[in-house]
Amino acid sequence: MSGPPVVAVDIGGTKLAVRALADGTTVHERTVHWPRGADTDVEFGLLAASVAEAVEALGGAPARIGVAAAPNVDRHGRVTVWPNRPGWRGRCLRTPFVSTGAPVLFGDDASLAALAEAHSAACPDLVHLGLGTGVGGGLVCGGRLLTGAWGSAAELGHLVVDPGGPVCRCGARGCLQAGASGPALAAYATALRDRPTTTADLVAGVADGADWAADTLDHAADLLARALAVLAEVVQPERAHLGGGLGSALTGLPERVAGRLPAAARAGRPVPEVRTATHGAHASLEGAALLARRGAGLLGGERVA
Repeated sequence: MSGPPVVAVDIGGTKLAVRALADGTTVHERTVHWPRGADTDVEFGLLAASVAEAVEALGGAPARIGVAAAPNVDRHGRVTVWPNRPGWRGRCLRTPFVSTGAPVLFGDDASLAALAEAHSAACPDLVHLGLGTGVGGGLVCGGRLLTGAWGSAAELGHLVVDPGGPVCRCGARGCLQAGASGPALAAYATALRDRPTTTADLVAGVADGADWAADTLDHAADLLARALAVLAEVVQPERAHLGGGLGSALTGLPERVAGRLPAAARAGRPVPEVRTATHGAHASLEGAALLARRGAGLLGGERVA
């Protein structure tokens, strides 16, 4: 695939990923984890240095930089909210990119993941759910990204799927994110085992066939099936792709969700085919690269699939 030299950046809750492409070929890619306990200036410095490294690998300024951002970013590039890093609020996210001299396009990380998945699958009606630090969601309908009146539609992690469930960081009770995010599933498994359990322990437990891990996976599948049943009523996606760092690593999760969907949905209602995301944990980065190659039209209704 040919194309101009571009840089793609994925700013996530636990890590930062950067990719440089020339003529559609990756010439540089690096993933780094945010330093534990670092302040915002240090994190912005790491972002700027990582982007500069990618630009150097290109041998010149990129035509565009596409950024998949976990924080909410306004049209001026300023962070409006990011619960994971309150210190980023009010900071201009364009600052670390200024020295490149390249135009910078920002998109929601989960929405760009959906674009990438729809593009690769050539599927015009697709929902992507990414399970990680939170639960992100993106919807492609009729080949176009669903953005809504204010540009931030498809906050699928905040669909209420369990009214009696735990309180979400947003303040509501029973959000999908409050039950199916990495921290939520680790807490659920910890309660089952009565011992501290991490998401890495959960992934290993699923692979080993541990009963407590299977029960946790069933819990996640129940919540995800409820969310997809709602989406089947509203937008009728043909496919549902489960990704994110955790969602891609949990073997058997798509099959469990698919098995629960018919019971969760209204009788006779078509339900989406459920699969692991094509690009796995890298879907947001792939979406950022797609945005950099294709330009702002992708966020304004240009067809992607």
